[in-house]
Amino acid sequence: MHKIGKALLLLCSLTFAGEIAAQTVSGKLIDENKQPLPYANVVLLTLPDSTFVTGTVTAEDGTFSLNTTTPNQLVRISSIGYNTVYRPVQPANLGIIQLTSDTQQLGEVVVKADLPKMQLKGDAMITTVTGSVLEKAGTGEDLLNKIPGVSAEDEEVNVFGSGTAEIYINGRKVRDNSEIDQLSSEQIKRVEVVKNPGARYDASVKAVIRIITKKAAGEGFGFNNRFVTRHRRTYGWTTFDQFNFNYRKGGFDLSGTLFGGRFRNGNNQQIGMKTYLDKLWEQKMDASYGKNSNSNVQGVLSLNYQFNERHSMGVRYDLDRNFNTYTDWRTNTNIYADENLFETNKSTMVGEYPYTRHSLNYYYNGQIGDWNIDFNADGM
Repeated sequence: MHKIGKALLLLCSLTFAGEIAAQTVSGKLIDENKQPLPYANVVLLTLPDSTFVTGTVTAEDGTFSLNTTTPNQLVRISSIGYNTVYRPVQPANLGIIQLTSDTQQLGEVVVKADLPKMQLKGDAMITTVTGSVLEKAGTGEDLLNKIPGVSAEDEEVNVFGSGTAEIYINGRKVRDNSEIDQLSSEQIKRVEVVKNPGARYDASVKAVIRIITKKAAGEGFGFNNRFVTRHRRTYGWTTFDQFNFNYRKGGFDLSGTLFGGRFRNGNNQQIGMKTYLDKLWEQKMDASYGKNSNSNVQGVLSLNYQFNERHSMGVRYDLDRNFNTYTDWRTNTNIYADENLFETNKSTMVGEYPYTRHSLNYYYNGQIGDWNIDFNADGM
């Protein structure tokens, strides 16, 4: 009975805490000329780890509203060509927020002439990257994070109002989102965001993002190298290096990637819950946190052949080796009854999980009359 009572206590406290903390945060965005700024991303993040909660896009008049779940959250506002700003969720009315041009990104170009073109076509919202400021966004993940209605961070890609997105690159399904971060924004031609995928995709798929890359000009052999380092205050430095090569002849395309890096991330949360019964029960998880670190080496070999604009096929082999892994998750929980300490729980989980993974992907994209064929098969 004691265990059942504690379970009911936790369930009640979660429900009640959600009800008392919820509120609507609203505001209006304007540009430097005090004109309404539509199609800007407004994202709700948890603190202190900036985890995505939900998001919305500003209306034609620049207004927005979001429903928060706890006071310990943050609003991130971003728009293509403008500096990103952050605001606390309290007070709930953020008022008028003016965004300033990101001069470092735009250089001397004229903002209005260099913004990407967006149009609704069929089931997708299409954003044209070629010839716009998005070409200089950085990685593929950096670019997706600037697309209206999309949040992309730490290999997690969400479409506002739909949820986690299934991603395709040139018709091939992406099995590991780290592949997006290995893609340069300058390689991308356009991005198609589908919020209601329909019967074309599995019923479990809530949103789809289709990335179409530019067709490289010329024939012969080419290569490039990219080194990236990032620092997160809580977790430390993340670094990786990537070498790419490509050989192209007619419709034949052979490419490969050698990738290596050291990654650090985690999940920090602080949770407080209250339940009003015969006593005031309060549960405080004061130091619930998790830290992960790992080293990764990955090799990719890809062969593609494009018969014509309507038919293409290819095969891709991935070798992924994860080592020097370390996980440290700890939770300290105090339970109070009428502000008197009733119970204390402490738990720790430390582990290592090295692995080696081989995967093979085959795809075919074709168009016969009004019929589109997207075929993907995987072996692991």
